[in-house]
Amino acid sequence: MTENMTAPALRLSGLTKRFAGQLALDHVDLELAPGEVRGLVGENGAGKSTLIKMLAGIYVPDDGAIEVDGQQLSPTSDRTSIAFVHQDLGLVDELTIGENIAFASGFPRASGLITWSQVWDRAVEAYERMNLVPPSPRQLVGRLSAAEKALLGIVRALAKDAKVAVLDEPTASLPAPDVAFLLDALRSLKASGTAILYVTHRLQELYEVADSVTILRGGQLVAAGPMAEFGVDRVVEAMLGRSIDSVPATGPAALDGTEILGVDGLAVRGAPPVSFSVHAGEVVGIMGLRGAGQEAIGRAIAGVDPTAAGSVRLDGRAVHESGISARMRAGIALLPADRQRESTFPGMSVAENLFPGPRNRSNGSRWIGRRTESSRTVATISEFDVRPALADLPIDQFSGGNQQKVCVARVLGQDQRVVILEEPTAGVDVGSKFEIHAFIRAAAAAGTGVVVISSDVEEITQLCTRVLVVVNGGIDAEATGDQISEENLIVLASSAPVVAGAHAATERKPSHVHAD
Repeated sequence: MTENMTAPALRLSGLTKRFAGQLALDHVDLELAPGEVRGLVGENGAGKSTLIKMLAGIYVPDDGAIEVDGQQLSPTSDRTSIAFVHQDLGLVDELTIGENIAFASGFPRASGLITWSQVWDRAVEAYERMNLVPPSPRQLVGRLSAAEKALLGIVRALAKDAKVAVLDEPTASLPAPDVAFLLDALRSLKASGTAILYVTHRLQELYEVADSVTILRGGQLVAAGPMAEFGVDRVVEAMLGRSIDSVPATGPAALDGTEILGVDGLAVRGAPPVSFSVHAGEVVGIMGLRGAGQEAIGRAIAGVDPTAAGSVRLDGRAVHESGISARMRAGIALLPADRQRESTFPGMSVAENLFPGPRNRSNGSRWIGRRTESSRTVATISEFDVRPALADLPIDQFSGGNQQKVCVARVLGQDQRVVILEEPTAGVDVGSKFEIHAFIRAAAAAGTGVVVISSDVEEITQLCTRVLVVVNGGIDAEATGDQISEENLIVLASSAPVVAGAHAATERKPSHVHAD
């Protein structure tokens, strides 16, 4: 961190914003020094997005001030001193790296014509300023990996020599190895003296790169200080506003050996056949790097995608029916990863999203009466702490974390024998993630067979009692107990030999071997 500069790179003083008389941000203070990485965390709806939009000039503060490098910004001030990188990077796949950077920094021209040699040179310089090895500026962006695209988004945003970088969930869609790559790049950016405001739902990333943290709840600053002073429990409790002991939690369930789900030789889209089982009390993880094919396994079991071979059994009986509706009637439910397109019903209320179908398995009747639906909706909203607690409000008006709680509540509340959850906490704040994990564990403890499919290695290690690692569409390894570590799972998912320090007892197996 640079020590000889007295003015902070960024200072927020009493920043306040109201919508329809309601406080969205309430006199928030924040300082960020050159070369400092400050984490900004809070539940969905805590005020992070409002703060960022005021920094960007999209919202005008009702009170308070924003200073960059000692200069106060007015609502009409140029914002080039602050670089913004959002989850939606806004890159154009059909254009080159150099062209994408030039859209932010400007196309150099001579006699009205673009000087392409300078376009390429400036792109290289933009990477070198961050102490990064530049790729070919003529490479098409569509050919970059997800991590390389995320890095390009940061490089492009900083191409105008910004003093401050605001990174909003830059790793949200990245698997663990790509996250490590990007965090290394952020360390180089930090070393160059750029001040970084880092918004993330992944706490582990804060402990790796952040010097300090600011925690928001309900639009208010509830805690701030050096990262070293904040353990995970303190961060989560500050976000939730209560002790984590008050969140319903269930420890590892007792395994009674009863098989709930059996999969034998299931083959999907030309991938190797897979076989495994899920027993009562287990949370079984199926993980792999993005593109490894883990999602196809879950969707085939749930009847979404057709299979070329193999069989599924439930409680020892073969499930002959195909198709998602038939599998749901049999007792297998799926929560798809794409919340907007497959998991929610946009424009419909929370109540309608919780109980979209006429069949109610828990009491055997075909139709749910309006009074029954209303009472169950109120009870579910309370149990899953959906906020605001308004059953008739359209789902679109809720934060992403609360939308996901509704989706998880719907699947876990269907009284199914098996639930398959794809990326159950993707894009969810840390507090909501903690709660969703507790509800998943409780479902397993109550006897539901739970399968979690994820590329988030941190989530898999926190949640699962057994992990099946997918490589090239097949189950390549199985890990249990202390074999379930981030290091070991990443090695296994990369299909590399287990390195020194990883648990050598992890069993590697071809995908046709029964993974019981």
